[in-house]
Amino acid sequence: MKIYSCCGTDSITKKHACPTCRESKHEEKEVSGNGTVYSYTKIHIAPAEFADIAPYNVVLVDLDEANAKVTARIQEDVAIGDAVKLSRIENGAYVYEKVSNTSAVV
Repeated sequence: MKIYSCCGTDSITKKHACPTCRESKHEEKEVSGNGTVYSYTKIHIAPAEFADIAPYNVVLVDLDEANAKVTARIQEDVAIGDAVKLSRIENGAYVYEKVSNTSAVV
């Protein structure tokens, strides 16, 4: 996933000008897309183009490697604070999945 940075402001979209300082130069960097669920809503009655995958969650992901949030789709049930990772980009939409907790209980 690409992030565009300028003067401490990160964005997942390349802007013509930085919303903070109005400069047109941005640093482009690649990040993993891993993050934490900041907010979510479950869609039960979806628009026609997504009706076949309903119900699904729309999540706001706070990215680990950038000062930015991304809106994405995820099939699994989630809670605020869940760790998630970018699975794929499908038709311009970010699709995430929950990160499995692999730590063993002793």
